Amino acid sequence: MTRTELYKTRQNWMHDHWQYERTRFNNFDYTILDEIMTIKRPGRGHNDTYNDCIIMIDTETSKETPKKVCKNYIVAWSLSINAFNQNICTLWGQKPSELVECINTIKQHLKGDKTIIYCHNFGYDWVFLRKFFINGWGVPSQQLNVKSHYPLFINFSNGLLFRDSLILSQRSIEKWAKDMNVEHQKAVGKWDYNKVRNQSDTLSDDELDYIECDTLSGVECIRATMDALHKEVFSMPFTATGIPREDIRKAAKENNGRALFEKIAPEFYIQEMLELVFHGGFTHANRHIIGVIIDWVKTLCYDLSSSYPFQILSKKFPMGKFKPLNEVVDVKYILDQKDNYAFLFKIVLRSPKLKNDNIVMPVLQFSKCIKVINPVQDNGRIIKCDFCELELNEIDLILLDEQYDLSGGAAIYDLYYCHKDYLPRWFTDYVYKCYEDKCKLKGKDVVQYAISKAKVNSCYGMTVQKPCKPMINEDYDTGDFETQEDYDKEAMYNRYLKKYTSVLPYQWGCWVTSYAMLDVHRLGACCRYWWYSDTDSVYGAGWYKTKLKAFNRKQKALLKANGYKPVKVDGVEYCPGVAELDGEYDIFRTLGSKRYATVKDGKLKITIAGVPKKAGAKLLKNDINNFHKGYIFNFDDPEGLLDKNDKTKLQHTYFMEEDTWIDDNGNERGDSIDLSPTTYVLDDVNTMSWDDIFKEEISIQVYDYEEDTNDKRL
Repeated sequence: MTRTELYKTRQNWMHDHWQYERTRFNNFDYTILDEIMTIKRPGRGHNDTYNDCIIMIDTETSKETPKKVCKNYIVAWSLSINAFNQNICTLWGQKPSELVECINTIKQHLKGDKTIIYCHNFGYDWVFLRKFFINGWGVPSQQLNVKSHYPLFINFSNGLLFRDSLILSQRSIEKWAKDMNVEHQKAVGKWDYNKVRNQSDTLSDDELDYIECDTLSGVECIRATMDALHKEVFSMPFTATGIPREDIRKAAKENNGRALFEKIAPEFYIQEMLELVFHGGFTHANRHIIGVIIDWVKTLCYDLSSSYPFQILSKKFPMGKFKPLNEVVDVKYILDQKDNYAFLFKIVLRSPKLKNDNIVMPVLQFSKCIKVINPVQDNGRIIKCDFCELELNEIDLILLDEQYDLSGGAAIYDLYYCHKDYLPRWFTDYVYKCYEDKCKLKGKDVVQYAISKAKVNSCYGMTVQKPCKPMINEDYDTGDFETQEDYDKEAMYNRYLKKYTSVLPYQWGCWVTSYAMLDVHRLGACCRYWWYSDTDSVYGAGWYKTKLKAFNRKQKALLKANGYKPVKVDGVEYCPGVAELDGEYDIFRTLGSKRYATVKDGKLKITIAGVPKKAGAKLLKNDINNFHKGYIFNFDDPEGLLDKNDKTKLQHTYFMEEDTWIDDNGNERGDSIDLSPTTYVLDDVNTMSWDDIFKEEISIQVYDYEEDTNDKRL
């Protein structure tokens, strides 16, 4: 009997003879797990077997003292198992040592060498469980952290492999379950997080429902994702970016993509320049309206549809090896050649300043400057300075030249160039297919729609993965994390170049964000009053309809020029890169980047980095007048404005112990994190009048500098 036949036989038997159950871990008949089969990676050299099941764990915790920053401890845990495409069980307990015991018992009945266990937001649960796991299984044999306290995976030498499903899904378990339309949903409201509990307490039916649904919905989401991607348990990606990675690598292999990568991949020093050039999405607020309530005119928000995929599909990118251009050139030379050549260079500016006060979205970013003297800033963007030096490409130079008076001097150094062309067809066709699938599946197949959306969003992400990242190591004694500084970055980069799976050069991603910023500014020029920008959105008033139509015609023409067209579904046209009306608001107010509020039909909505939208609006009492500098969001909610299920801003406090211990109430204790409501004080950006900017007395900083009198570029 083949494995497929045996699997089908056991699956049918399980379906006919086994009924899912939720039970305390020590009441479960673990012998049913003997039926779970193993699976092996294909190919030579893969001898380890994996248990062919999906397992997820989760913990619930309690404070020592309510409404106080204090040590916490586990009071309940759940573990769900899905195998043969059906839910087997949800086991639960209350002590962390019981979870170790439960996992050990499961492992005894599973025949495979390795067992994968998921945990949603594993970084949180790991702190509570780490000492109990280490006491039971020794220190991890392998751990990869994306940053401090955020493990991507943790492996133990006994074959237990822990994964973080949050990093894979990029959303809460509640939203993931809704998006994937699985049978079980998060039991919102059935667990009171303000209640002090002990591990000896009797859990209510509501509390058991809550812990059950957290992990049961989780294994169902993973199963749905696994089936949609046609993956096995061992081949599931670790991250959202990993979802399209195999498809792209396969397409590259079939179309000599690796050969192209080897031909154009930059040398190490060019890679370092590229990382300095790279910037994220353009987010900024008009400095003239900071704190102003705009209610005399409606504010419209236009959004660039799938902006990053559009850049990939329609624009020309560096498609050769960057070579030095050993000539003295000026800004005009680069701009004249920008359609045919990509340029990478260092620019040194003397006394740059905005051309006029009507330029409200300056692009010269303070944080990207290698050196800067006496900058006058507008929320992180430079209005003027005496001197600055930064790495740039020709696309960002377009806006720099349009906005700034560079008559004080602009010198180009370390100039490299290569020819530009469309990205390879195997890559753009894949991106277009993902976009097309997303459009066609919306409202029809929720699982495949969620997968296609993740794919199209991750294609860009794959192009900007830094090839050289320092290791972040956890000290298993103290719980501290330390970033490894003494690593050979160039050697690591050379290893990256030699990997046969490296097929997407980093420079493509750099140009994507540059093109996207240029598009946002071209869209912003379509309105009379530009209030705010957020990556691919423009909030403004007095929109010029003729300009908008012309902008969209141009975007479609760019797409068509590379052989792509809008997607039509049921008579509706979807086109990446075009501006679409995303919202119309009666009132608008901003205090700076990532701080703005809107009112529509009397309902307040806010966006503040780090502040939950729904709870924040309630604490403002649905009044935009309260959205001002100095307003204190008190998430402890003394006025009772919030519902118990509202997400609040929480302060994380870590408590690390020397060892596990048992308190006076019999609770097993270890390391913990306290999550307590905190306050957030609204602030705005410093603004000053245009006249004052140029009257300001500034002190000249003196650096050791030897002037080259023969250099005519300055």
